[in-house]
Amino acid sequence: MNQWDDAERRVERAQELFEQRRWAEALEELRAATSINPYNGGWFFNIGLTLDEMERYDEAIEAYRRAIGIDANDLQALQHLGIDLHRIGNLSEALSTFEKMESIDSSHESSYCHRIITYSDLGEHEKAEEMFYLARLYKEHCPHCYYNIGCSLRDRGQFDKAIYCWQKVLDLDENYPEVQIRIAEAYWGKGELEAARQHYVIGLRQDPGNTDTLLDLGDLLSEMGRVDDAGEKYRQAIELAPDEPAPHFCHGQWLLRLERNAEAADAFARVLHLDPTYPGAHLRLGELYYRQRDLAQSRKHLRAELLLRPQDAQLLRDLSNLLTDTGQHRAAVACLKRLVQIDPKNVGAWQNLSVAQFMTGRYDDGIETCREALQLEPRSVLCHYNLALAHEHLRRFDDALKWVRRGLEIEPKDLSLQALEFRIHVLRLHAGMMRVLRRLLPWRSRNLTRKS
Repeated sequence: MNQWDDAERRVERAQELFEQRRWAEALEELRAATSINPYNGGWFFNIGLTLDEMERYDEAIEAYRRAIGIDANDLQALQHLGIDLHRIGNLSEALSTFEKMESIDSSHESSYCHRIITYSDLGEHEKAEEMFYLARLYKEHCPHCYYNIGCSLRDRGQFDKAIYCWQKVLDLDENYPEVQIRIAEAYWGKGELEAARQHYVIGLRQDPGNTDTLLDLGDLLSEMGRVDDAGEKYRQAIELAPDEPAPHFCHGQWLLRLERNAEAADAFARVLHLDPTYPGAHLRLGELYYRQRDLAQSRKHLRAELLLRPQDAQLLRDLSNLLTDTGQHRAAVACLKRLVQIDPKNVGAWQNLSVAQFMTGRYDDGIETCREALQLEPRSVLCHYNLALAHEHLRRFDDALKWVRRGLEIEPKDLSLQALEFRIHVLRLHAGMMRVLRRLLPWRSRNLTRKS
């Protein structure tokens, strides 16, 4: 047997192993074959498929690139390359890849189909719809197209239209993966919690080992007030994936809500043992230690959470509140600055940042931040109150009165503003009297000196 025959035999063996889901062995055979004959693009394509099954997407991308290097018009390799580029977050190159497919064959429906979800993830929903209608010119009833445009509609809050599209998916393919979960999410978004629960249950029947779905269902049941049922779902997820941090974290959150603090602390400690960088675990331990009045340990965990540079807006809000409660005002400023970068239209975040800056003595910075909040919500009585308070602290009484009066124009009966206005009047009067006294006292002092 010569080397070329050996390569063919290895590819045949790889096919058998692939069908048996023995991915690592199949990959070994394919790589041995391509080391003998590196000019067969189809073999590199098969390597890519195998790596996709192993969720090694970066390596799969390189395999598809090799296949395309041998045959630049390989539409299947281009399609899988674009999908994997999307998976790893390289959306612009994914779009370019799908556009190349269109340039090779404009009637290839998948070049449009996959751009629906790519444009959707980029927030370009009008282009996503354009791709949807173009795809339907070549394949009117494509479940992938309906699924992808449903995701775009959901992201825009058009839940009824999204549900309609996903129901169309089920009409075309009743076993389409994850579509029941998407429908459940849409009903949850609409506030129809029981309908959402029913679709989660159907989704779990189709894929009973899906821990993400179990955790989502647990969160939904918690929102529905079915606390015991929620805890059961979290425990099931832990049984299915004991070495994954997410089930332990969700279970810890559940225990925390029930004030089973010692068990919750154990759950979050387990999370950090499995993944020291898991978002929110240090925060929750910091919260637990704060409840126990152990400020040293609380501050330690809160600072550890901040060092992880969290990107979730809700997590940052909770963290900033606890940092403030534990007296870590400078850290709270850093946390809130990150929050307003992530969510620049969050009025509450701007307001809290201004207060944190006031508490660190950075009044001018806090005033500018408060003005940012007013740009977003011009009728915010709280912002007017805080601006008046800050100017009062800086003894800029005329400016303080200006802000408090503007607040009273919005809410004339606000007792806090009324009390603040009275106090500022008194302080301004007192300051004026002190200025007069300072002018008089040096004159009297000089006269006394002359007399002596």
